[in-house]
Amino acid sequence: MGGVTEVDVAAVIGRIDEIIIREIVRTGASRPELRRALALAKGPGDLDADAALPPRMQRLVDLLAVALPEQGPKPLQGPQRRLHAAIKGIERAA
Repeated sequence: MGGVTEVDVAAVIGRIDEIIIREIVRTGASRPELRRALALAKGPGDLDADAALPPRMQRLVDLLAVALPEQGPKPLQGPQRRLHAAIKGIERAA
């Protein structure tokens, strides 16, 4: 299977910086790799999974994270939100 083209990248991601598109194409990633990297770049971010990524996938995730700034940090939910609130409470008490 060949690597993605600029058209493939634009179809999956939309309009982004041309330099980012070229860098993504230069990785030689396949379409499934591009889709997986996009999901990782948009997702909540599992640190263990990110650390285990091969260099090409890590490069893709990094490029996509830069290219998708509107995603920004996800609001904390569930246990993470409660933990964050608890830590803030501790900081105020100190």
